[in-house]
Amino acid sequence: MPSGEPRDHGIFAQNDRVQAFFCSLFCGRAVRDGPLGRRFHWVIQRETAVGFEIIDIRRFEVSAFSELLDAEARAWSERLYWDFTPSVHVISNCLKEKRLSGYALVQDGVVRGYCFFFCDGEKGLMGDLFAGPPPAGLEEVLSLLEHSNETLLATPGLRRVEAQLPHYKFEELENSFVSWNYQGYRRRFMALSLPDWRPQALSGSGRNGPTPQAASRLADFCILPCEKKYSREAAELVFGAYYNHVDAAINDQYGSLAGATRLIENILHYQGCGEFMEQVSKVAVHRQTHKLAAVLAVTSVRSDTAHIPQIAVARTLQGSGLGTALLESAFSDLVKAGYQRVSLTVTDLNVRALQLYERLGFRTFRTFGAFVFNR
Repeated sequence: MPSGEPRDHGIFAQNDRVQAFFCSLFCGRAVRDGPLGRRFHWVIQRETAVGFEIIDIRRFEVSAFSELLDAEARAWSERLYWDFTPSVHVISNCLKEKRLSGYALVQDGVVRGYCFFFCDGEKGLMGDLFAGPPPAGLEEVLSLLEHSNETLLATPGLRRVEAQLPHYKFEELENSFVSWNYQGYRRRFMALSLPDWRPQALSGSGRNGPTPQAASRLADFCILPCEKKYSREAAELVFGAYYNHVDAAINDQYGSLAGATRLIENILHYQGCGEFMEQVSKVAVHRQTHKLAAVLAVTSVRSDTAHIPQIAVARTLQGSGLGTALLESAFSDLVKAGYQRVSLTVTDLNVRALQLYERLGFRTFRTFGAFVFNR
């Protein structure tokens, strides 16, 4: 978020429960079936000398994707500490109902990879890109990406596309996206080992603890569980905190109150970002005015791993230590609940947030790219 407070958004979410899953992990987008799906061509094209083909994803029954989805679930668990099982169920249902637009990477009749995408009016979202183990490699992944962009960007009236694809490093996909006139942003997954965590509460403080001024200011706020009754105020807070921020360039929902409202609703009511943990999630409320000053959403993404899909602090209070106070209160609850780690994502250009995370003990374990096309 602005001025160094951390934030994150999720890979799969939206208003309709089925398609909500496909956008909120990182993008927080809400999309519906659009004209792209109705015009999508069934394409078959041989791609490489080893016999791969790129074929319309709807040419296959859902059973053809079982092995691939199992491989992707393992990748999420091993690389990102995330239980992808709920997403597998949603993707399988959408494949069964032929609701996904996209392409499959096929070798000798076996699906080795896929890329799918959505359109909602003037906006598109690339929901996922994944290929299984060798012989499918980066060359084949880039072929999937090229076909997808060719189809997606040919959609009449499309003015914007957002893509965040955590299975691949920013550098692996950058040239392909840049060739289609996307703007790229390097992002990173970070995690804090909770058994090793020790409270610091040093934001806005001196070396040996909070300064008297900072401590006095923090005393004006009470930290409470983030109950769903705060959702409207939380959306207003998020909109104000992220206005003209780099993450608003990546995810345009931060650019409007309606978008921020939908983003908060997706986190609270859908599970694309994991299961919302109401008692661990926090809000800071000003004692005298009872106004919401900061919000922290925490979800459970695996039995031993929590995730932070959103944090926002009012602009006038950024740098005061309020964000750190919310985070450390949540960390304490997670330790008591037996969690081993908590993860988040952050954009490299959000330098102050990155520095804060590192000071609190977060370490980068994976980098990936966010790519945005604007016509």
